[in-house]
Formats: sequence, structure tokens, C-alpha cells
Amino acid sequence: MSVFRPQTITCTACGTANVETVAMSLHGSRVPEIVESIVAGTFQCFTCAGCGIGYRADGPLIYVDFDRKRWIGEFPSTMERAWANLEQQPMDVFRQSLIDLAPAFLRAEADGFTVRAVFGLDALAEKIRLLDAGLDDRAVEVAKLAILMRTGAVVAPSRRPRVVSADSTSVDMVLWSAEDEQFRVSVPTEDVMALATSDGWRSVLQEMQVGPYVDLGRILLDGRAGLAAAGAASSG
Repeated sequence: MSVFRPQTITCTACGTANVETVAMSLHGSRVPEIVESIVAGTFQCFTCAGCGIGYRADGPLIYVDFDRKRWIGEFPSTMERAWANLEQQPMDVFRQSLIDLAPAFLRAEADGFTVRAVFGLDALAEKIRLLDAGLDDRAVEVAKLAILMRTGAVVAPSRRPRVVSADSTSVDMVLWSAEDEQFRVSVPTEDVMALATSDGWRSVLQEMQVGPYVDLGRILLDGRAGLAAAGAASSG
């Protein structure tokens, strides 16, 4: 089931403490309208009562879809610099919930789940898009790096490519130019898959297969920052 609780969120612009009802966990197949809002980028968007500036509450939360066998731990984007310390948490919770402490009927359903760790609701939206399209997100991350190299787009943690649409025919991504302007590329889906398995990118694919955090951040961010340090670096 989906769980929502009131949470105090401090506005980073004016310091006002806002109390909002936010998700702790989401059962994706039972709340399709919420899944649509995540993909659309409108989920948990609020307005500060003090200054009127908009902001987003971006976790942490657990996104589960038993019908499609997905288990995704979503952390606030400010925690991403500590990804190496956090990426196993969704896997640990998954094992406790569906294997170690689960009744037999649940353990029987545990096989075949895709378990991921993401940082920020935009990353969760991208993961849902790719999985809905039936694509291997690990291959897509490899293709992103190859496309960055080919196009001369900016390679930086804050300017990573994001998939904005995907299906069996093509994958559309938004990238950033050296002039800090967004541009969009569309790549045939079969080319994306072929890039990931080519000799030149095989080592990157192996890196993406190491753990639940499947993102270019594995390469671009050290990931070993403490949680307090990660938050301070992101807010500074």
C-alpha cells in the first residue's frame, strides 16, 4: 500500500517551515495517477507559505510495483554524493520485506524484481520511462556516455543527459551544450542497445551492473561523502 505522512519542510529561500503531506512509499500499479504525475514532473510540487517560491519534496521514498516487479528506493537529490553509502539500502529493504522476513507466498514472488536506487524525482521518472519501455537502463546509461563523447555535450554531474521519452523505436534525451543550452537528440533504440555491448564500452556496462545505483553518477561522482557532507555540498 501507499503511505503518506505530514512532514515539515524548510524553505531554502526564506526559512519558513512548511508542513506538507508527502509519500513515504508508493504502490505504483495502484496509484497510476501519481505515477503519471511523477513522470510529468508535477509530483510533490509545493509553494512556500512564507515567500511564495515553488519547491519540490523529493523523498526519501520507496516505489514498489508488484505487477511489474519493480522496487526503487528514491533518495533526495542532495544525497547523491553519498551514493556509495546508500545504494544498497533499497536492496536490503527488499530482501527483508520479500525474502528474509516474508511469509512463503511473498518469497515465491521475489524472483525477477528490478531493484534500483535513484536520487531525485526526476531520476525516478526517468527510470519509470525506461522500464515501461522495456529497456535495459544499464545499457541506456552506457549509451548516454557514448553520446556525450560523440556530440561534445557538457559532461558534468549537474548536466547529465536525461531520457524524456523512450519506446521500442527511439530514445530521446536532453543534453547540455558548452553554451549551457539544452538540446535534444533522438537515437534509435537498437543503436542504444548496440552501443552498450560494443567492445569500446563493455567496461562501462560492467560498472553499471555492479549495484542498484544505475546512473552516470557512478562515474562522475565519488559517492563516498558522508550524508552531512553531501547535503552541505549540494546546498552550498
